[in-house]
Amino acid sequence: MLMGVGLFNIFNLLYHLFMLRVLSPVEYGHLNSLLALLMILSVPASTLQTTLTKFISSFQGQKQYHQVRGLLRHFLLWVSISACFIVSLILIGRASLSSFLQVPSMDAIILLGIILLFALVIPIPWGGLQGLQKFGLLSLHLVLNGGLKLLLGMLFVLLGLGISGAMGAIALSYFISFFLSLWMLWKGLPSRETVIQTEPGSEKDRPFPVSEVYRFFLPAGMTLLCFMTLTSADLILVKHFFTPIEAGYYSIAQMVGKIILFLPLPVVMVMFPKLSAIGDRKEKIPPVLKQSLLISSCLCGGATAFCFVFPSEIIRLLSGGIYIECIPLVRLFSVNMTFFSLTFVLLYYHLSTRERGFLYPLLFFTLAQIGLIILFHNTLKQVLFVAGAHAFFLFGINIYGVYVRPRKIDQYE
Repeated sequence: MLMGVGLFNIFNLLYHLFMLRVLSPVEYGHLNSLLALLMILSVPASTLQTTLTKFISSFQGQKQYHQVRGLLRHFLLWVSISACFIVSLILIGRASLSSFLQVPSMDAIILLGIILLFALVIPIPWGGLQGLQKFGLLSLHLVLNGGLKLLLGMLFVLLGLGISGAMGAIALSYFISFFLSLWMLWKGLPSRETVIQTEPGSEKDRPFPVSEVYRFFLPAGMTLLCFMTLTSADLILVKHFFTPIEAGYYSIAQMVGKIILFLPLPVVMVMFPKLSAIGDRKEKIPPVLKQSLLISSCLCGGATAFCFVFPSEIIRLLSGGIYIECIPLVRLFSVNMTFFSLTFVLLYYHLSTRERGFLYPLLFFTLAQIGLIILFHNTLKQVLFVAGAHAFFLFGINIYGVYVRPRKIDQYE
């Protein structure tokens, strides 16, 4: 899994580096804004994979493969219907979406809808493979998806297809990965007859606990949706309010920020299951949270310091050229994403407990950031100052909720 996820991330980074060097800043700005919108719209997919993994692994441990099939069929049906409805709305409103994002390529908008269709349903077979502990197959599909995206993207863009080629490569990689992984998943599941023979009486027509699944899905989905909106909506609004060349400069700087944003991701992947077990026992703040925050602070702080000292070198490394306009933006992005990264760690701590009060300030700051950027966007720096203020205060509120507020409650009790 480490190798599979690592190669997938490397392929994704190489894809962006290639597009950044081959496409013009304006064209890369178009591509990046579409991918930012895709990230926000596909947040439920990330939540769905986590949810399916949790429940399918539990069903497998009890050899309840009928529950596994019921869970997969339920979500495959309803997610497919929902995805088709969402994609239909995008296709119907493609002219308005093209005008709002200032993306002249109508083909790229159509391809966005096709990508979204498969991005919403592919977590079903991937979550099934992960829940059934078929880690080799899952890693293979991650590498296949990332590799196809990179190779096809390079081929299509070099053939002169531009943004449509870059988007088409993503659509084709998702298409191949979805059907291949779904076929392997169903092939790997024991048949109904096999389960009846090996586990007499286990194959009954009991429905799977759908209410329990959705109780876990909804708060996790809301958390990821708000966080992705906080860290991606600014790019979409900049694409709407600013000129294409300014949006291109913003996209280049934003790429540096996104690298910093996801530096603590491996830390969170290790921290979350440990905290989930501790949270169920209602223990005090565990040392693993402090260690995770310390490691994340060192990673993000070191990257931010590097961005402040060598911004020109970073821009040259990523884009192959020097864009003076990007230098102050890179520095501001690095600070903003550091606070968002630390907030990300704290949000996953909250998800590991039964506390859901953290969702209220998270939702408030998400809506407030969008509203304030709409009101105050005279310059790109002003947009980043608005986002930075929300990142700082949201981090402070979550620190208060984790460390200070529980102590006050204990004193009252």
